[in-house]
Amino acid sequence: MKLLTFLGAAKAYPTTYVMPDGREHTAPFCGVALARFYPDIDMRVFVTTKAREQHWATFKGLTEDYVASLTPVDISDGETEERLWRIFQAVVENVEAGEAVIFDITHGFRSLPFLSFLAAAYLRTVKSIGLQAVLYGNYEARDQSVQPNRAPIIDMTPFVALLDWMVAADRFVRFGDAHDLAERLRAQRPDYQAQQASDEIRDQAIRMSQAATALDGVSLALRLIRPSEAMTASAQLQTKLIDATATVQQYALPFAPLSQQVTDAFAPLALGEHEQKADRVAALARERRMVHWYLERSQYVQALAVAREWVISWAMAQLAMPELTDRQHREEVEKAFGRANDQRQRQRGAFDDETFSTGLTLRSLNQIADALKLFAELGNARNDLLHAGKRPGPLAAVDMENSVKRLCGRLDQLPLPGGGD
Repeated sequence: MKLLTFLGAAKAYPTTYVMPDGREHTAPFCGVALARFYPDIDMRVFVTTKAREQHWATFKGLTEDYVASLTPVDISDGETEERLWRIFQAVVENVEAGEAVIFDITHGFRSLPFLSFLAAAYLRTVKSIGLQAVLYGNYEARDQSVQPNRAPIIDMTPFVALLDWMVAADRFVRFGDAHDLAERLRAQRPDYQAQQASDEIRDQAIRMSQAATALDGVSLALRLIRPSEAMTASAQLQTKLIDATATVQQYALPFAPLSQQVTDAFAPLALGEHEQKADRVAALARERRMVHWYLERSQYVQALAVAREWVISWAMAQLAMPELTDRQHREEVEKAFGRANDQRQRQRGAFDDETFSTGLTLRSLNQIADALKLFAELGNARNDLLHAGKRPGPLAAVDMENSVKRLCGRLDQLPLPGGGD
């Protein structure tokens, strides 16, 4: 295991540094105390020229007998952005992939504690380090009523998790993917021992788990293009987030400001399974909103897939077909649309009427010519996407993006049955 510490040039005073678990040691530098708390560790000491002149000999003398290795790493004072980047690079270069690492940010000069804090988070992702702790000897909060003064060592590792929340929030805001938020919620649940000790705490953990499961459910349904399931999951999510509100405030505070944003993002899609069957117009409206939801988050494959199927559902609803997911009826409509579009190509837009199994006809559909044209163009674009452009004359990526936006936007021109919105 490796410990990275910084040695500044400020005057040092003997201080009793106290770990969260009660261990303590008196030393002029927190790093010296940590050498006692973590014996036989590989210690790297980032030290400026001035700090080396003033303190390195003392630091080395108090530390070298207790660590496996002690290596000074010369750094600049970080007075410019360029020098700060060099310090950052020095930190990165002194950590190997997969290492278990402790950061001590007590004695860093000026912005170095902040820089090392960010480096810790960066290395977790880039080099997959096992971040054991980010420690800060809080000299400012020392107890001055005793000699030597006593300073608590604060474990700031949980605050590194704020960056995980930031990444999860960014992924949600940009792509609508709440999976990482769900993982963060699960990670913040009360531990097993706490749950076993209290029925109330166990109930709180269950509420957080249910909220996380609901987040995963709606994200997966949307990612895998399951509109009906996504609507149902969105409706369930609203309830689960409300149920977990108090628990989130206690155990997952970074999620609290996001909770309403998550609710608002999925609310336009929310419609329970029973409501979908009872009110097909409402279901069509939600599904059309889902297409726009995808577009707003640059999920063009999903938007196009749902849009094409929506046109079929739109026609089935007007043709009084009892179940919009019935395969036989969907194929009946799709084939009729295909025949009509073939005729339109051969006959300069003209097409024959056709009677469906419900007794209603193709020309009874509102704006059927517009619907047929849109259906054909959506199908062509979908094939271009799903066949990965492996056909003559595929659209360039930027042209495909613009085409998907334009085609999906035309769904709004097809009126819902009964004048629904």
